[in-house]
Amino acid sequence: MRTTRKNLYEINYWPGFVDVLGTLLIVTIFTVLISTITQIYFNDQLEVKRGEISNLDEEINNLIEQLGGVTKKKKEAEKKFLDLESRFEKLEAEKNQLMEEFSKNQYILKMKNKELSDLVSERGSLLEKIQKRNEKLDTLSFENKKYEIDMFEMKRNIEKLNNRLNELSSLLIAAEEKDKTNKVKIENLGKKLNQALAGKLQEISKYQSEFFRKIKEALGNREDIIVSGDRFIFPSEVFFESGSDIIQEAGREKLYEIAVSLKEISEKIPKKIDWILRIDGHTDKVPINNERFKSNWHLSSSRAINIVKFFIEEGISPNRLVAAGFGEYSPLLLDDNEQAYEKNRRIEIKLTTR
Repeated sequence: MRTTRKNLYEINYWPGFVDVLGTLLIVTIFTVLISTITQIYFNDQLEVKRGEISNLDEEINNLIEQLGGVTKKKKEAEKKFLDLESRFEKLEAEKNQLMEEFSKNQYILKMKNKELSDLVSERGSLLEKIQKRNEKLDTLSFENKKYEIDMFEMKRNIEKLNNRLNELSSLLIAAEEKDKTNKVKIENLGKKLNQALAGKLQEISKYQSEFFRKIKEALGNREDIIVSGDRFIFPSEVFFESGSDIIQEAGREKLYEIAVSLKEISEKIPKKIDWILRIDGHTDKVPINNERFKSNWHLSSSRAINIVKFFIEEGISPNRLVAAGFGEYSPLLLDDNEQAYEKNRRIEIKLTTR
């Protein structure tokens, strides 16, 4: 499901890259082919002209020999020589023209190479822009997923509240229709219930205070461990390394002290009080995705579960333990800085009733 959502927000640019590279390759091959054919043609023409010049030289020599022996043919030979000289000049002119064309073609080839270099540079810039756009799309995709999760939780909570309101409304209407005189009984029953709940909370509160006192004595005066209301708040670094759910040796020592204090308190708590020790795992908002954990929710849950397993190994009954993972969705601070992230990475331990 996550792969499908990701594909919806990603644009496949590779077909465009293949078209650009194919065009560049065709232009390069065409330019090299034209240059090679032109050079071969010019070389052939030069060889032909050199042959003609050589032949003309031979004819001139023959004419000179004939002039030495034949005076009458001098004018004809001179005229023929002038013709040959004219032809030679024409050939020289043609040769110069061919050399000029060859120079022009070399200049055109240089310009094409420059255009090719510009295209390659433009391709690099285009790749960089596409990479930045992909990074921006990844960021938007992550924020959208987080928004969807928040909306899902909000809708679920609203649905629960609506269901509860409907139940209360139905009960209230039924009670009003049944007998208005029962209001007095209901009020008395509510007072008794509140008194019973207050007494139950007062009983567990006494053992909470003793539990907190013993843990404080065991842990000493540590500024990083906070008591807030009815719970202890431990930085995650006390028990775990970054991105890990394996309890460190120093953390095991702290948990052992808590386990000893809990076992002492549990012997004093009356059986009628249905108490539990709740362990909540929390992380910061920095995303995690590795072979072990696909999200911060998985990491926080696994940490809480491993602490519960440790308490079970130390002799605390499993039915008195609860593990919960909140991921990054219950932060203490909403700021986007390292100090806030450090505060939000935490383990909360609470002695309470079901």
